[in-house]
Amino acid sequence: MADLEKNILDRAGKYNLSELSIISYRQDREESKPKFIDIKGITLTMSITEDIFSNNIMGSVTVYDSQDIRTILPITGLERLSLKLNTPGIPGYDMSEDTGIPFQIYKVDSVRKDEQNDVGQFYKIYFCSPEMYYNQIASVSKAYSGPIENAVLDILRQKKYLNSKKPFYFENTATNAKYVIPSLKPYAAINYLSTQSLSGKYNNAGYLFYENSRGFHFRSLGSLLALGGARARPTRWNYQTQITNVKDTSKKDEVKDIERRLQSIIKYEFAKPVDTMANIMGGMYANKLVVHDAFNKTLKTHNFNYKDNYEKEFHTETIGSAADSNKMITPIAQLNDTGKTLFEYEDSKKMVVTETSKVHNDYEFTPTNLTLPKIVSQMSQYKNMNLTILAHGYTMLNAGDIINFTESVRQPGDKKVDNPYTSGRYLIMAIKHTISVESKSHEMVLKCFKDSVRTPYPREEEGLLVGIEDDTNINIYKEDEKIA
Repeated sequence: MADLEKNILDRAGKYNLSELSIISYRQDREESKPKFIDIKGITLTMSITEDIFSNNIMGSVTVYDSQDIRTILPITGLERLSLKLNTPGIPGYDMSEDTGIPFQIYKVDSVRKDEQNDVGQFYKIYFCSPEMYYNQIASVSKAYSGPIENAVLDILRQKKYLNSKKPFYFENTATNAKYVIPSLKPYAAINYLSTQSLSGKYNNAGYLFYENSRGFHFRSLGSLLALGGARARPTRWNYQTQITNVKDTSKKDEVKDIERRLQSIIKYEFAKPVDTMANIMGGMYANKLVVHDAFNKTLKTHNFNYKDNYEKEFHTETIGSAADSNKMITPIAQLNDTGKTLFEYEDSKKMVVTETSKVHNDYEFTPTNLTLPKIVSQMSQYKNMNLTILAHGYTMLNAGDIINFTESVRQPGDKKVDNPYTSGRYLIMAIKHTISVESKSHEMVLKCFKDSVRTPYPREEEGLLVGIEDDTNINIYKEDEKIA
């Protein structure tokens, strides 16, 4: 009966923490296996974070210890953490000793004595994926040729590098080059190779390498926004800002619709819904790249135009297979009366690089002009329209998933209208799960972004002259003579 109840989701925020144990580096001589201790009973809170800009999952456990486990066991930073967490009936985190790959404990911090109990103490145990440890103790000095995903796979799987035994999801690259890794940490090597990667299906430069509860991922932004290079990726979940009614069914009072509650937002906020100056400085709208080829002794200039590139890529609000430039997060309009849009000022950000042809006879490096301008623009796009949501915990969602968010226009009156610009599809950049054992609740913070709007902004082709011109030039010495 207890097992059946664990699989029934009868309230929002319910969770199963079926395994939370420390596996010691010491051996239990009697049982010929490592010593371990179950810490569920002393756990106060726990958090787990996954992020598309982070190579690993990380987290922490806050405990109240009245047995001084950190000394008796002891906890030294060589221990593993066996963990199993999920929403009832939904897959979640299986980093357990029996069926998964346990986390690595790397730090104990914030030790504080309980003022009410002489033997009680609070402290935090920090953990990460074991690959993070391997990354710090390994170095990659090797030449790789051919598709870049093969090099990433080798670094991920090799015992002398990351020694990972987790699933690996990868997107085929269009890159066929030879790279010599000059004694870099495994993650540094992969992150470098990511910057050299061109997608095989999408007009997208630069790859992401990250871990979530499903495994490791090596893929482009385009693959997160679309399926098979042909259509927009479906949303995984819907979030509403409206407060749901307790009585969700007319047939039976007090019957709670759990799905609606999971779709409700506890609170939310926007960071930088508009920051045009940062976008200009970051080279999002336009940038210029000057490439010096040391072999051919040439200088070539490449100008990047965000609007022209936009129509060739998938975006959060792409419908079907065609991107509509009218849905850009910056409207198509002249900058004052300059006669130009922001997309035409390539001097907003200038970059100079040196590359050399004919380094390897059979392979050429990925041309910088195909990667760097797009990557620079793309990294600025991630910082726009950042939405942070606090919601009930739900382990079905991962960093890299698409959600739908609906917000009403903030105006007086009973009639609510969806905000045409902030409502719509968002990409989850990061998720932080927080478990409170005392309140038996599971909440999560989602950090999301969108790079387009559902309803196009008003378009204005003609420049507007605002204000009164006064372009007189005044010599201060002559002005001082008037005063004297």
